Amino acid sequence: MNKPFEYPEIYYNEVIYFLETKWKRRLSEHERHVLIEGYKFGRMVEAENEIRILSAE
Repeated sequence: MNKPFEYPEIYYNEVIYFLETKWKRRLSEHERHVLIEGYKFGRMVEAENEIRILSAE
C-alpha cells in the first residue's frame, strides 16, 4: 500500500470536530487539509500493520 485511501467525509469531520472542540476554536483551511492528509496516512500505516500481523499468523 503506497497511496492512502479516500474516506467518506464523515470520518474527516469526526477528527476535525475533535480538534476544534479540544482547541476551542475553528480550524483554518490549511489546518483542516493537513489534518485530513495526516488522517489518511495514519489509516494507511494502521492497515499495513494489520496486514503484517494477519500474514504472520
